[in-house]
Formats: sequence, C-alpha cells, structure tokens
Amino acid sequence: MHTPIIHVQNATKSFSALPVLKGLNISVPQRSVYAFLGNNGEGKSTTIRMLLGLLRADSGSIQVLGKDVAQLDKRQVGAIIDAPVLYAHLTAREYLSITRSIKNLSKSEIARVLELVSLTKAGNRKISTFSLGMKQRLALAQALMGDPKLLILDEPTNGLDPQGMQEIRELIKQLPEQSDTSVFVSSHLLDEVEKMASHVGILRGGKLVLESSLEHAYKQMTSTLKLDVCSSQKAAEVLKVAGYQTVQETPSSLNVLNPVFEQIPDVTACLIKKGVQLFQAVYHKPTLEQWFLSSNKQGA
Repeated sequence: MHTPIIHVQNATKSFSALPVLKGLNISVPQRSVYAFLGNNGEGKSTTIRMLLGLLRADSGSIQVLGKDVAQLDKRQVGAIIDAPVLYAHLTAREYLSITRSIKNLSKSEIARVLELVSLTKAGNRKISTFSLGMKQRLALAQALMGDPKLLILDEPTNGLDPQGMQEIRELIKQLPEQSDTSVFVSSHLLDEVEKMASHVGILRGGKLVLESSLEHAYKQMTSTLKLDVCSSQKAAEVLKVAGYQTVQETPSSLNVLNPVFEQIPDVTACLIKKGVQLFQAVYHKPTLEQWFLSSNKQGA
C-alpha cells in the first residue's frame, strides 16, 4: 500500500469564529490527478493554502509527501494559486531564469520545462505576445521547475477560452506519466474535471462528503436506456424474463434501469425476437456535473 501523496485527517479551520473546515479528511494517491470539487465559499482555497503551509489548521493533521506540512521541503511542491503574476516585458526563458536562479537549478531545466508544456518554440518571445493559454502554460512550467513530486493548482482554467482550457487539461492529464508528478487541482468546472482527473473529492459543509476514483464514481451513476415501443407493458414482460429491470413511463415508452452500454444490442434483440416493435432507443449516463448537482440536492 503506497503512502498517500497528501493525507489530511480531521483538519479544522475557522476565521473570526466562523468555521470553514469541520473535520476534513483527504487521501490523495500517488501519480494521480485528484480533482477537489466544491461550490464557491466551501473552503477549497483555504484547504490549498493549508496544504502549502500558508495557513495553519486549528486542529487535525496534514501530511504532504509523507511529512507533516510544517517540515515539508517546499522545493518538492509546485503550485499555482490565484492568477499567476508574469513579467510581460521578459521573454519566457528570461522569466524562468529567475526561478532557476532562486532554486539554484541547472540551465537545462528551462529547456526541460518549456518542452514539457510545449513552449520550446516560444521561449524567446516576450510574454506580452502570449495568449492566455500560453501564459497559463508558462506558469505551469515555472511551477514544474525542479521536478516537484506534487503540483497544487487552484482553478487553473479560470478565464481561458476553450482552446486554452484544452491545452491546460491535456497537459495536466499527462503529468503523472510524463514526469511522475501527482496533481491536486481544485475546480468547479466539472466538465473539465471529467476530462482530466483520475480521482475526485467533493467538499460540502466543511467536510469531504465523497472521495473515490473517477472510475468508481462512474459505477455509482445510474444509467438508463429509454425505449419507445409499440407496447411498454409487453416490452417490460419480455425484458423481465431476460433479467432486466424496467420502469414504464407511458403505454409506449419505458426505461431499462442501469444497463451498461454494451448491453444495448442484447436489449433490442430480445424485443425484436419477441415481436415488440422498437421505434427508438436512447442511452443516457449522467455526466460528472449532473451527478455532482444531484449529490448536492441529496445532501442539502
């Protein structure tokens, strides 16, 4: 069993007697992209600042890279919180050379991180000529200098256009394999998270109400196969014999509950074989956003 890259136990934090975190527990696997989800004001940014040692928890324990956050070697963690501050009059290489000097890294490190974020050809361009997506990739390059084992990102795609969002998403998704870097990313853009994360944690009311791999979360989402037929009663009887659970909506429509996508040909074949006329079959599986909104309503 690998030690979690981040391990938070019963962490609490209040501001002026107002509790924000109320016994937070987080376990982030190594080599994962962990999406930390929650509505605005739930405490995502507070949690990130605690993980970086910028805020201290009132109680509980926080371990990052197997050490108490107070003893953490900050050079092993890269981070982007809030909007990155870039010096527009410098070139990308000049900008990264500042961090290289501070961290006492080799000159080859600049070339490595520029290649990692696909900015090698733009390295000698002034930052003022960069698109928003390129600026965010440059900020990621800076955070990746020194080859950190953990990257912590707070809403990294905020304000980007679709092309910029895709660029950042693809980069984040590849980091665990390309550079052996685990990524902890907070977001409320659930459709983006769904395309890049391997694990998810949902923050509500100061606590983590759900934590799982995305693969396991998908298995918890109830899918449906809506069928328009000549007789929903006859179709329900046929499918019951075949082992499927159904709910009739109208005399000519019914839903097959929680089928896997690969079962659709079997369902339709059963109906046709028994003489049930099938006019339409529509498969629906909730997106992560729909599932999150549903879980919010259930927990309200």
